Amino acid sequence: MAVRRFFVIPIAIVISLSFTFFLLNSDGMSDANLLGFDMDKDGVPDSFDNCPRNTNFDQTDFDSDKLGDECDIDDDNDGLSDSLDQFDTDPEDWADFDFDGIGSFKDTDDDNDGILDVVDSSPLPISESLATKYLHDIRVCADMDEGTSRLVCYSAFFGKIAENEENNSDALELSIALSKIGTIDDCHFVSHEVGHVAYAENPNVIDNLIGMDGTMCRGGYFHGVLAAYFHEVQENNKKLPSDYKSICDDLIGSSNYQDCVHGLGHGLVHFFGEDLNSSLDMCHEMSFYQDRLCVKGVMMQYTDNVLTRQGMNQNTLSTLCDESELSSVDFMECSMSVGTTLSFFTNHDVEGGTEFCKLIKHEQSQNYCLEGLNLEIRDSEKYETDPLTLDEREKFQPQFVEGTSKVIDIQSPAVVSDFHFISEAGFISFVIDRPHYVVMYIPNEYVTSKMVVTVGGEIPDDLDAKRNVLGEDISMIRFVSENSGLVMITPLP
Repeated sequence: MAVRRFFVIPIAIVISLSFTFFLLNSDGMSDANLLGFDMDKDGVPDSFDNCPRNTNFDQTDFDSDKLGDECDIDDDNDGLSDSLDQFDTDPEDWADFDFDGIGSFKDTDDDNDGILDVVDSSPLPISESLATKYLHDIRVCADMDEGTSRLVCYSAFFGKIAENEENNSDALELSIALSKIGTIDDCHFVSHEVGHVAYAENPNVIDNLIGMDGTMCRGGYFHGVLAAYFHEVQENNKKLPSDYKSICDDLIGSSNYQDCVHGLGHGLVHFFGEDLNSSLDMCHEMSFYQDRLCVKGVMMQYTDNVLTRQGMNQNTLSTLCDESELSSVDFMECSMSVGTTLSFFTNHDVEGGTEFCKLIKHEQSQNYCLEGLNLEIRDSEKYETDPLTLDEREKFQPQFVEGTSKVIDIQSPAVVSDFHFISEAGFISFVIDRPHYVVMYIPNEYVTSKMVVTVGGEIPDDLDAKRNVLGEDISMIRFVSENSGLVMITPLP
């Protein structure tokens, strides 16, 4: 029988005792809670530390439950974890659904409509009503570890909301609110599921899109509807619809048209699966700007599918975008979309996403990945803090050249009307309803090396032109006008 030897060692500590003695046996520290042992190195021995594994010098414990705030998942003991609770030191309040800084319990005007709740027939914003109704489901997802599992949980939850509630925009309103609260990293991904359910209940693409706000969750709902449509076509072993290029045409002239064409790209990947080039070929059949929107959707869906299935390891990240198989522009879009997808997989954390981008061996692809990562995070933050008004949203307004398959793409928040194009003279004219920027992509065959641009008879001060954009036979004309009225683009002899 082994003889156990004990040693008495004095330890100086700062808390109320001058000296504390504890036992150390010859086998090492077999007692896990020995006085003086400081696992988190915060200067407080574990026997006195209310968060022995979390550094917390101040030892604050708001609810006095002997569990420090640093490691207490419910600081105010109201039954809601801090990850969900906006007011985690106020047991009476947990959220602020009109985002005026006042918790719903204390807020006398919950929906900020200027009518006090006591006399308001509908005092609560729909997001608060749904959050109250489905609080248990929200808590289940909120209490999961951050990452893919929590995102999947919320996706399933919002599918349930879309099935149960009559108005799909209500589900999106709740997703936006939970995103602002910080419970959901970004509502774009979960809004895909709302779009899937909407199409399953009403298998008509345009019916589901008309009347919806494409900017809600940055178009995720639109992407989900289009993805569900093409998935159904593929599941039923049907051919790709011959009218796929015009599926969004009813939305031309609205800001929603861009989200629809981008969603088309998502849908093509659902149809063609891992055959990336077939999806890209369908996009390339469209006009220049339509093609760019479509390709972005293709690459987002493709990179998401592959990384979900194969994981974020160096081999997958390094081979996902094959420069030898893609055009230079598509290679760039693919690599940037890897960064976009990584931002979602890492909860829009710059450092976490950067670590994964840097696993990519191809230097240029790695740089594009970092660019896509940072761009997505900036767009997400801008959407949360500074959403564009309806008037300021860019409207994609393609103009179809009569008698040809050619398209002149026009982007502008201003509304374009009365478009005319005389191909023999290379003359283009249209009207914009207010001063704003206008970007045009014109097939090279319709422009000359010298052209004059006027708005209301005046040449805009801010005017730019470029030929062979992204290596394509496309010219770009961009101007910012201080006037509304007639735009004329005239070739010089």
